[in-house]
Amino acid sequence: MAGLSVTAQLHLSQRPAAVFQSFLDGDLLDLECTRLVVGAAVSVSLPVGGEGTAGMPITLLGHVAAVREGRSVAIVHHQPWRGRLTLRFLADGAGTRVVLESSLDQDGVSWLAHKRGYGPPEPLRPDRHRIGLLVSKSGSAAVFAQATETLAQLAVDEINADGGIRGLPMELLIGDDASDSLTGSAATRRLLHSGCRIIFACVTSATFNAAASALQDTDVLLVHTVLNEGGRPSASIVRLGERPLAQTRAGMPALMAETDARTWFFVGHRYSWSYGAHWAARRVAAENNASVLGDNYLPLGTTDFSSTIAAIDESGAELILSTLVGHDEVVFEQQCFDAGLRSRTRTLALVLDEATQQLIGTSAADGVWAAFAYFQGTTDTYRDLEGRYNALQVGPMPPMSSLSETTYEAIVAYGRILATAGAELDRETLRQRLDSPTAVARGSRQGFPNECRRGIVLAESHHGVFRPL
Repeated sequence: MAGLSVTAQLHLSQRPAAVFQSFLDGDLLDLECTRLVVGAAVSVSLPVGGEGTAGMPITLLGHVAAVREGRSVAIVHHQPWRGRLTLRFLADGAGTRVVLESSLDQDGVSWLAHKRGYGPPEPLRPDRHRIGLLVSKSGSAAVFAQATETLAQLAVDEINADGGIRGLPMELLIGDDASDSLTGSAATRRLLHSGCRIIFACVTSATFNAAASALQDTDVLLVHTVLNEGGRPSASIVRLGERPLAQTRAGMPALMAETDARTWFFVGHRYSWSYGAHWAARRVAAENNASVLGDNYLPLGTTDFSSTIAAIDESGAELILSTLVGHDEVVFEQQCFDAGLRSRTRTLALVLDEATQQLIGTSAADGVWAAFAYFQGTTDTYRDLEGRYNALQVGPMPPMSSLSETTYEAIVAYGRILATAGAELDRETLRQRLDSPTAVARGSRQGFPNECRRGIVLAESHHGVFRPL
């Protein structure tokens, strides 16, 4: 299907210069960009009208491609679909006509159809080996998932270049959980009924748990590719990614030694990820004779952290542990910086990846520590993969991170296991092989080891990049 172009107009009473300034201030289209220059990470929301979830604004995540001060802005966006948005600010009598032109490809049309509730399962294809990717293309968690779909498709393309799965080409189907567990459950069922043999999940634990419930009494294996709090073993689940106990054991003692501080305040979400991470962090605090002066849990999608910041300030805590995810982490760190908290405290953020760092902005992110098994551009181990990723398209792209890289490696490992098996594997055998410590060797096309055996790298955000510690 050829690409479409969709145009909309807004009529405002102010002059173009005032409307453009309103856009810069975030009062028009909810622009989020620390500095509107070419290459800067940006978020902008487009109103669509209607009721319920289908009528919610569409938030585009991407990078600034061009700016003509007071006249136009072009944005290359990566989520919820890949395209280009151009905004023009035109004089219209005494006011302004804002013209929005957006490109829409097949992925965009499909995503909009699902958003509106018109997303039936794909017709079954016996001539394809289908796998599913459950990812946050929209909602709060979309910030950290921007590169995941691209890397997942890269893994599938490389598997197909090597002959596919016993002669069948692999096909990747995408499900968007919209950072919501109920939506994620429905997307999981659609992937199931479309014939996916396995589903890889780069989503929050809330959605992962909902997806696991949706797949009960089926033969489909569900793989959590990103950091998670762990859980009970299951015949239908594989959990990869970092664990908070490993992250906090690497980060908390090091940050305490760096600052000679011992008092902590924990900030997270009201679901299993933060509960599990904070339990692990309390254990590490006790092991290191530290004190936890506060433990705050907030709904996913929070945008006002003033009461939390006030509680941190009043507690006298010197150190902050953040387990906030995606856009919530962006807003929290920005508001901490604006409140002057950064000058009085230090922060260890467990879900601060490269894409989240970009949206936070250089100043507000400076000094925050992160703990992952991989940071882009920090080691030669991943140079080949980074080069293949960067060669996929021209122009600004979302950065790779541990969250997207683990998804790539998991799909590669799955393809290799099936390609060398010689026959169809039952779910339990496949689960055991994917969960094996030697299933994959990170940083190459060979895969990565089980999280319990993976090293955690500490890094500090400094002038917009992560510097390993």
